[in-house]
Amino acid sequence: MNDLLLLALKGLAGGTLVVMFALLSEMLQPKRFAGLFGAAPAVAIAGLALTLASKGAHDARENAIGMLAGASGMLCYALVLVALMRRVRPLVASALGLAAWVLPAGAVAALLL
Repeated sequence: MNDLLLLALKGLAGGTLVVMFALLSEMLQPKRFAGLFGAAPAVAIAGLALTLASKGAHDARENAIGMLAGASGMLCYALVLVALMRRVRPLVASALGLAAWVLPAGAVAALLL
């Protein structure tokens, strides 16, 4: 498939899913969850679906593992930052948070790849 066409399809699919997730988040309470259902899940789903259609299951599996690894790392990063931001300087908290992101993300990737 042409790379430009694939890029256009990813943009169209991602944009459509962003709108759908935004409509879903408008129906949920509390409204602070709206950002959670914003662009990231929609673009990830669209990108994964198009990767599956254009490149096959193997590439889609690797992309999904990367998404899982990144999500686990981001969760650990956020938990560490919430715990540390009021206790230590922001630069120290960010550095420790980066380590808290790399370790679980690397572990998930190593276990699943």
